[in-house]
Amino acid sequence: MKKTFLFIAFLVFSCNENIQNTDRTQKITKNNLLAMVMKDGKYGYINPEGDYVISPRYPLARSFSNGMACVNFNGVRSDFFPGTIGGSYAFIDTSGKLKFEEKAFSLPVSFFNDYAIIESNNQTVGFIDKNLDLVVDGFDVLMPFREGMSAAVKRSENTVGFIDTTGEWRIKLDLKSHRIGDFHEGYAFFMKDNGYGYLNKQGEIVIEPIYEGTYDFHEGLGAFLLNKKFGFLNKEGKVVINNEYENVGDFSNGLCAVQKNGKWGYIDHKGKVGIAFEFDAVRDFNEGFASVQKQNKVGFIDKNGDWLIGPKFDNGLDFKNGYAIINKGGKLGYINAKGEIIIEPIYDRVDNFVDPFSSNENLRSD
Repeated sequence: MKKTFLFIAFLVFSCNENIQNTDRTQKITKNNLLAMVMKDGKYGYINPEGDYVISPRYPLARSFSNGMACVNFNGVRSDFFPGTIGGSYAFIDTSGKLKFEEKAFSLPVSFFNDYAIIESNNQTVGFIDKNLDLVVDGFDVLMPFREGMSAAVKRSENTVGFIDTTGEWRIKLDLKSHRIGDFHEGYAFFMKDNGYGYLNKQGEIVIEPIYEGTYDFHEGLGAFLLNKKFGFLNKEGKVVINNEYENVGDFSNGLCAVQKNGKWGYIDHKGKVGIAFEFDAVRDFNEGFASVQKQNKVGFIDKNGDWLIGPKFDNGLDFKNGYAIINKGGKLGYINAKGEIIIEPIYDRVDNFVDPFSSNENLRSD
């Protein structure tokens, strides 16, 4: 399977206390950015100055998205169980005020692209809208909406495919012989009878399933696996970068992380080496920078391969909205795009700084 190096296992979401309207401790600053953080077993939300906008009080929480964040009340954290045991989940706004007081959930819920996946009492899954009204139900598996469609499974109909926001099937495939991915740039990879290719939004096969693996399109190129080596196709199905790599990431900011002879570097859209193969592990570029690992320490480089900040951290995530998460000594903090530590690593769990009113994915869901 394709993977990009620095797998971050230090992000978990959790919450606490009686369901009630919480206080407003700070005004949101710096372009309204907020980050979810956990310290001493409680979650809250900070601004880029490190001030609490919503003080830590929840045993589990999730990042803001579409103007709301899901938090847990009355749950209990355990050292023997990931996340939180018990309690109920509800939504707060950016002032910490409880929204939709009459509606609570037994599992954490996150909005993305204006819809959130929930589990029904009959153990099927569906979508709710931003008014928390149920709009789709009765599926066995649903994925978040991307490009207007959700990958879905309904076992009673032996069907896997894609639905629209009304719950109507747009593409239906035989569950016994097919597997699918999300849509990216108008294409979704699929598997039929152990071969991988691509579908368009009309459900038409645009690249035949002749590969050992295919992956999401980014910047017009999709990775493929053949003879246990990775290369890249364009949307016409033409091989534009030969399969000669042991592992690859996704194209972003004009470059792609690739592994050769055990070392990682970066290539451009034509397959030309842009940054030499000298790293033990890497992540994709985002906002002009990438975190890379060398001699067991992680730093950040720019697109020329020059150090923004040298390898001194135990781990690091992608830049988002001008900030990146760092891990040092098992604690988490943030750097800015100048390579300065703006919030010292003091937290046990964190997420990216996000615009709370935009659509934001969670780094992890547990």
